[in-house]
Amino acid sequence: MPLLIGIVVTPFAVRAASILALAGPKPFALLYPWVVVLRSQALHVPPDLAGMLSQWMMFLQFPLEGLLMTLTYRPGQFHRAFAFGVAAHFAGLFAVVLLAYLAQ
Repeated sequence: MPLLIGIVVTPFAVRAASILALAGPKPFALLYPWVVVLRSQALHVPPDLAGMLSQWMMFLQFPLEGLLMTLTYRPGQFHRAFAFGVAAHFAGLFAVVLLAYLAQ
């Protein structure tokens, strides 16, 4: 079920990202931290490859987090699966901050 929710949420998140991109990089990074991680200059990924990977990640981030939640779900323990999904998202935010610090 969480995987299905991640797939359903993706088009709405992509639409929200187009609006958040106008507000600057920080609100966008809150919604799509793994996209910002892939575009980080600290990783030294060529720009054309980083652009392609970040496009893929925009459509895969929420389904992958949903897949992680599906794999960690146990009957009666939805909170555990939800915590894993939130932890994966916050790990991306931590990676954004860490890579921004390393890129300086």
